[in-house]
Amino acid sequence: MRLVIDTNVLVSALVFRDSRHLPLRAAWQEKRVTPLLSIATYRELKAVLCYPMFKLSDDQIAEGIAHLGPFIEWITIDREQIESLPKCSDRDDQKFLNVALCGKADALVSYDRALLKLRKRNLPFAIVSPELLTLS
Repeated sequence: MRLVIDTNVLVSALVFRDSRHLPLRAAWQEKRVTPLLSIATYRELKAVLCYPMFKLSDDQIAEGIAHLGPFIEWITIDREQIESLPKCSDRDDQKFLNVALCGKADALVSYDRALLKLRKRNLPFAIVSPELLTLS
């Protein structure tokens, strides 16, 4: 299963080991799931991990990313292809839709309301909250 996992879900799974997200983490480590990232989504992940409110050391950040790094498939964004996508009301979240389309994702996993609002649109991938994701 090919997944775009939004930053908040990734941070919870990587660093805080939120029990709700441990099955997702196990799924990518067992190669049942392939996390899809672009340069833009990776930069956001690194920036969020550095937020002072998380109080993470450089070693903790590196360790968190190390649990994801070997499993990532890097996606290049095709500017022409993404023109067909609906526009997300939160412009900062558009990058996740772009990765999902260009990476031929099965689903985009997010808690973000702006993204979840688009789930009823006719997209070639599902948009689901982590609780609704069925991992096989």
